[in-house]
Amino acid sequence: MNPETLYIIFFSVILAGITADFFQKKISFLNKFVIPFGIAFILSLIFIHILPELYESQNHLVGLFFVIGFALQIVLELLSKGIEHGHVHAPKNHTGIKLILPLMLGLCLHSFIEGMPLISTESTIGHAHHHNHANEIGEVYFTMILVHKLPIAAILMFFLIQHIKSIWNRYALLLLFALTAPLGAVFGFYLSEKSEIAELSTLLLALSTGMLIHIATLLVFEKYHNPQQKWITIGLIIGGLFLGVIIYS
Repeated sequence: MNPETLYIIFFSVILAGITADFFQKKISFLNKFVIPFGIAFILSLIFIHILPELYESQNHLVGLFFVIGFALQIVLELLSKGIEHGHVHAPKNHTGIKLILPLMLGLCLHSFIEGMPLISTESTIGHAHHHNHANEIGEVYFTMILVHKLPIAAILMFFLIQHIKSIWNRYALLLLFALTAPLGAVFGFYLSEKSEIAELSTLLLALSTGMLIHIATLLVFEKYHNPQQKWITIGLIIGGLFLGVIIYS
């Protein structure tokens, strides 16, 4: 296990939330550009690195776990109200605990599941491939999760500011969100180490990738069809895709 990975994820999420709290207008403005660029970058890494790696494992359950992850994210968004996409779709009559509790439950479950392959991926891939290659795939997935989480942490803080008056309660929920991915990573590592299922961490990676593909494709098409700043958004999406091509080549 590499604890540095978990520390970086945890403190980055906390820092993103604090920054969003102190610079609400600036971060809200920047997120309009960061989200389409970042999600296109993630999609590029999935297609170029993660998918080939998963199918190279020749595990016949990989495709099934893609589909399960894709469908699972649809269910989770019924709870999280789509905050993973950069905004919250909630009925006007949903306020207070009726809104906050299911949203946090869905978001934290999403974060916990996508955290599970963070450490376990390197151990399984390392058995089948060269150690340096295993580290590279681990770094790619870590980068994807970090890029995915930072805008969400900011959007979560915006949501909490709007719906929770107590600053202590806001930061308690931000802390909870920050903890879920590291906890998922530890759980996924020990689950993979103790499980009798061959290449379980490969299946966990496929599950998480299916969830991310759902978010990425929905968000890219959502941003693409947005008439406001359409050409800027298209440019950001192309830029994110291109960066994903060159950064780990």
